[in-house]
Formats: sequence, structure tokens, C-alpha cells
Amino acid sequence: MDKSYDILIIGGGPAGASAAKASAAKGAKVLLIDKKKDPGFPVQCAELITQWIFHHIDLPSRSIVQKIENLITHLPDGSCFKMRSPGFMIDRSIFDKELLIQAALKGTQISMATKAIELYPDGVLIERERKKGFINSKIIIGADGTNSIVSKWIGEPSLKKIHTIQAEVVLFEKSLDAEIFFDKLFEGGYAWFFPKGNRANIGIGITSLKFRNLSKLLNQFLGNLKNLGKLPRVEILSKTGGLIPCETRKRIYHNNILLVGDAAGHAHPITGAGIFNAIVGGEIAGRISAEAIQKGDLNHLKNYEIEWEGIFGKALAYGSTKRSFLEDNWNNSEIDFQSLIRSSWIGFKEYYKDRKGTCYGE
Repeated sequence: MDKSYDILIIGGGPAGASAAKASAAKGAKVLLIDKKKDPGFPVQCAELITQWIFHHIDLPSRSIVQKIENLITHLPDGSCFKMRSPGFMIDRSIFDKELLIQAALKGTQISMATKAIELYPDGVLIERERKKGFINSKIIIGADGTNSIVSKWIGEPSLKKIHTIQAEVVLFEKSLDAEIFFDKLFEGGYAWFFPKGNRANIGIGITSLKFRNLSKLLNQFLGNLKNLGKLPRVEILSKTGGLIPCETRKRIYHNNILLVGDAAGHAHPITGAGIFNAIVGGEIAGRISAEAIQKGDLNHLKNYEIEWEGIFGKALAYGSTKRSFLEDNWNNSEIDFQSLIRSSWIGFKEYYKDRKGTCYGE
């Protein structure tokens, strides 16, 4: 790799790849690095995406496993509610690779198994194959996930997180419905059953205070699904887990540094969905960064915040108020738990009661 670039992107997930593609397409000299050896692996994602994502990317069909038509929400009293929610289950490892290929075809240089070590006034110290080197860059885009090192460079504290665990299991009867389950045991979060052809992603996400119980809760949930007849037997193919931010960072732009995707806290505070916002936010950050290079004016970077807030900022802000209400009242005996969930989950009309205007990014 060269030693000098217009834009250095740290992180090769959907946000970083989208930023790289957009900035390289406008003529910027771009380097994308990622500490992983293989893009999209290990998979730390429930792999459900909204259909609206295809307004922003042209993705080969081989990354799509199946369509999803509805979202079914299950409450602890046994009631369930169905809403139309078209989307797709994807193979995340293929999905991420395809996004990086698109970025490379626009001119991005990619270096996997490369770690960002330290920030300097004129660039970043990196390490690859136990060898350290220095990359000079005019602009840095942090797309390095929930525990972003780039966010620490600009003095941002750790984000509030949801801890998740997921099992990929054999699915004996195919389905077109994604299903969500609420239970008081899943504190601050929920469980999911997402069909993926002849497999399914089954997982649980809960607040950090209870995360040590995750494995036990997952085993109990798998048993419950078996009792409900959704799984005649439990055949686990793999397990994974990860962290999802459930709050937006207060500062995602500082001097010549931008944060995108989970590094910016752009996952939805209630659902945890983050791929759509990562791709849209990444595209904005990449395009604005390239324009700043062309203009020779880093002050142009402030337009990144203006644009993303205009597209999905309302959804994140509204979701944050709902999350605060949800967590504050989860164990409040004076509030009916069913009513609490109905007012705090996107599958119910009560969630939208106080919302004004159109909110994208849910």
C-alpha cells in the first residue's frame, strides 16, 4: 500500500464499505483497513434487512437467502400480532464481501488483517502481519464498530450496549415470517426467530446488567420454541454473539474525523437494526469527505451531520426516548408489562403515538 491517502477508512463492514465506495467514486484516493482476516466473518448479525436498502445499493442476488413478508410479535400472555414488514434474510459474509468488491471497483484500496494502532496529527499508525507502518491521511472515517477505537481518539465515552447471543439451527419447516418474542427475563431486549431457508437465526439481546445469563436464557428459549412446535428438535449448527449500541454518540464529527455505523451509535435504539443506517450514513460520510478534499476545506465535513440527521436522525432520537421509558419501567410493578411493550415496540401502533413526521431508519 502507499503511505499517503486522501481518506483512510477504519472498518470494512457495510458502513465502511459504503463510505469507501462513495468517496472513491468521486475521485478521492481511499484506503480501507479492517482488523478481520475475512470480510463479514465471524457473522455477528441477525441478518435481517429491510427492502428499502436496495434503494441505496445494487446487491447480487446470491447474498440473499430468502424473502421475509411479515413481522410477528409475541407477548408473554400468549398473544401475537402480525404486521406487514417486507425484507430479506441475507448471508452476511457474502453481503459484506460484495460491498467491499463494489468499493474496490470504484478505486478503493483494501487491506484486511490490518489494525489501527494510534492516531497522530497527520495520520494513523497501523499494524499488519506484526509489522507497523504509518499512513498519512487528510480525513479519517471510523467504521470500526461498537467498541470503536476511532471514537476514543476524539474523546467519546463507551456507548450503552445490548449484549446478544445467537444460534444458527436447522429449520425443518420453512417460513416467510420473522418473529419477535418478549419476556420479562429478556431485560431491556427481546428474542428473535428469523427463518433463513432451511436454517434459522435464533437469538436473544438484553441489557448489559443481565448479560451473564445469556447462554442459559438462549437454551431456555430454544426449549420453548420446541414446545411451541416451531422446532421438532434443536440442531445447533453454530453460535455467535456480539454487541449492539443502543444510543447515538453525542459527537460523531471532530476536526478531520467522522464516525459511521455502529461506531457512531447509528443502530436503532429499540430494534437494534443498523445495516440500513450504516449504508446510508456511510454513503453520506464518504461523499461529503470526497467533496471536502475537492474543495480543500475540512469545514465541509460538518454537512455529514446535517445530512444523516435529516434522513434518520428523528427515528434514532424517538427510539432513544422509547428505550429510556422501556428500561426505566421494565420492572415497574405499577405498569402493565404488556402495555409497556406495546408502547415501546415498532410492531404496535402505540409506539408511534407521539411521533411527528416521517422517520426513516427503523
